[in-house]
Amino acid sequence: MIIWVNGTFGKGKSALAAGLHQALPGSVVADPEEIGDLLPRTLNSHPTRVRDYPKHPA
Repeated sequence: MIIWVNGTFGKGKSALAAGLHQALPGSVVADPEEIGDLLPRTLNSHPTRVRDYPKHPA
């Protein structure tokens, strides 16, 4: 099962994910922001790099 939590900044998505994680044994939380933090370092020398990671194309 995948539970995708989406919404605007500061509306409690992380708190909800933490609560679900505690309630569902064996669950995993995958935070896309951690991926976004990795992109600038990984793609720094790429010819189409952008400064703001949300602007990277899928």
